[in-house]
Amino acid sequence: MNTINNIHPYMKKILSILLIGLLPFIANAQTNKNTADSLKQALRMATSDSTRIKIISDVYWIYRESNRDSALSYIQKGLLIAEKNNKSLTVAWILAFKGYQLYHLGKYGESLQCLLRGVKIAENPANENKIFELPKDLGFKKNRLTVLAQLHLTLAFLMNSMQDTAQTMFHFEESKRIAEEAGDDVLLASVNVNLGNFFIDLGKLDSALLLERAALAIYQKNGMKGLGSAYRRIAMIYQKQGDIKKAVENSNVAIYWYKKQNNQSSLAEAYSLLTSIYQNEKSKDSSLYYARKQLAVLKLAESKDMEDMGAAYSNLYKSFELNGNIDSAYIYKGLALQATEKALEDKVLNLVAFQKEAFKEKEQLQLLEQEKIETKNKLRTYALFSVLGAFLVIGFFLYRNNQQKQKANLVLQEQKEKVERTLTELKSTQSQLIQSEKMASLGELTAGIAHEIQNPLNFVNNFSEVSAELVDEMNEEIATGNTQLSNGNLDKAAANLQNATEIANDLKQNLEKINHHGKRAGAIVTGMLQHSRSSSGVKEPTNINALADEYLRLAYHGLRAKDKEFNATMKTDFDESIGNINIIPQDIGRVILNLITNAFYACTERMRSVLNENMLRDAQHVNQGYVPTVSVITKKENNKIFISVKDNGNGIPQKILDKIFQPFFTTKPTGQGTGLGLSLSYDIVKVHGGELKVETKEGEGSTFEIILPITNA
Repeated sequence: MNTINNIHPYMKKILSILLIGLLPFIANAQTNKNTADSLKQALRMATSDSTRIKIISDVYWIYRESNRDSALSYIQKGLLIAEKNNKSLTVAWILAFKGYQLYHLGKYGESLQCLLRGVKIAENPANENKIFELPKDLGFKKNRLTVLAQLHLTLAFLMNSMQDTAQTMFHFEESKRIAEEAGDDVLLASVNVNLGNFFIDLGKLDSALLLERAALAIYQKNGMKGLGSAYRRIAMIYQKQGDIKKAVENSNVAIYWYKKQNNQSSLAEAYSLLTSIYQNEKSKDSSLYYARKQLAVLKLAESKDMEDMGAAYSNLYKSFELNGNIDSAYIYKGLALQATEKALEDKVLNLVAFQKEAFKEKEQLQLLEQEKIETKNKLRTYALFSVLGAFLVIGFFLYRNNQQKQKANLVLQEQKEKVERTLTELKSTQSQLIQSEKMASLGELTAGIAHEIQNPLNFVNNFSEVSAELVDEMNEEIATGNTQLSNGNLDKAAANLQNATEIANDLKQNLEKINHHGKRAGAIVTGMLQHSRSSSGVKEPTNINALADEYLRLAYHGLRAKDKEFNATMKTDFDESIGNINIIPQDIGRVILNLITNAFYACTERMRSVLNENMLRDAQHVNQGYVPTVSVITKKENNKIFISVKDNGNGIPQKILDKIFQPFFTTKPTGQGTGLGLSLSYDIVKVHGGELKVETKEGEGSTFEIILPITNA
């Protein structure tokens, strides 16, 4: 039988919809392929380097956003031609393109190298006329400034990826200033679009909207190029401001222009934005439709960006989950996790490469400075020679300077090797510590969940066994009653039937209890799945009291599962007036779990010290009345939420109090802690706009307090 006929009708419908949706992209891609093939043929027939550069530039713009590997390949050919002809400004212009592609491919170190080299060339006015032809009809000086502005713009992208806010803002401002000086409106619009996006990330929505509208006005004046980017950013702003209607309208306009430009990567981002909007609005069909469109576009473009693929898989799993399709959600959640982990690994490797390149650049600057100092020393030596005429003195100074230079080079080489070894060791250690922290948290949660589920399962097992026995008894009573009835003994038969009825009633009650505890176990599993899923980074209305109570019980049962002798008193004091607040529940849950686990650990350590003192029978230090206690308190005050985790452990020594939030700092024995828990908790609370504080007194205990601004659901 034909394979197509074996496909489920529902799947056929989905495949048909996807195929129809992809037809415009396939047609556009075919058109671009035909154009690219024609240009490649023209490139083979070109007789001058000037013509070759022009054709290579046209091919690059076809592949710029749709096939980065091909774009990079042609850019490299153009770079060799420009270098061979000593066209320095053309070299700088091509380096801007190359740096842009390397940045999008995640090769941050190589990108930085290209862009810094390009800036050095473009800053020199002597290179203004060293060009095959003007990229834009602005004159030699203004074209050089345009190249320089483009280089600074790409450097801003790169520094933003490195989360260096100061350097990002510096390069954006330089790019905008130089573009205005050059009078390049289209480039200025591009700067405004991307600077607006940077302000969106910073939460400065009003400033971002002004920049995006200014860019939109320029694009509308000069043609369609860039219109999609402006409309998509405006849609993002309206989404964050809560104007869903305008967010959807602007997203659809952006999609229209991206399709016209065949900009596949940006088109996928627009679909992702619409998916996010409809997910937040709980629109099942629309969120699933645009999530599928996003993945289809990425696959059509053969995207190698694991971060983009991870986002697409994540959107699909959330949409399937919203539609109640748990099996498909589970599959795409696994794919999202794999893609995200691969993207994280690649980002770490690229970050190391970037740091090495930055260190190399710093090293070169130091060498240049050293050369300047050496030049000054030589001039002074020559001056002394002309005054004194003492060849022996000159020889002495030259010999001494040479020795110092050799020593300095030796020290510099040793430092370089040491830094490289340290970077390698740090990467390995960091990976091991992060994995250790994940496994520790997973172990504690798993033990707590197992204990929570075991109780209802015990009830189910016990009542099912009793019910089986009751069924046997009921069958015996019915059989006996039937026998007596056939023998004519009506009274005894009625008694047996009465007994059977009572057993049936007991059996019904047992089944109701089994059903009740089965649903209880199911509710526990559902709650755990909700809190254990990967963080979406989206704030949700959350009952903070329920969240704190749940993680308190999980932490306690997790420690009990690992150490049967562990015991502690748990106290709660929840302010019921708080209601739901907007937070990222998975992230805040991790913070609360970490603080509670640390509190239990502190109590355990003090209990051990008390037991040791009892064994030593030192009457002056024995504290036989010690009861390990952990308290979780919530309250609302002055538009803020306070979540306190208090223990009566040994407290924190003052000499290390200022180090506890530093990454990798821990007081636990080797193998029992990574020193990342409090550092990650501090960062999570900061992202929520809150504070994480600690009050402690040695010998009496500690109180960690999370302070969050109120954002009502």
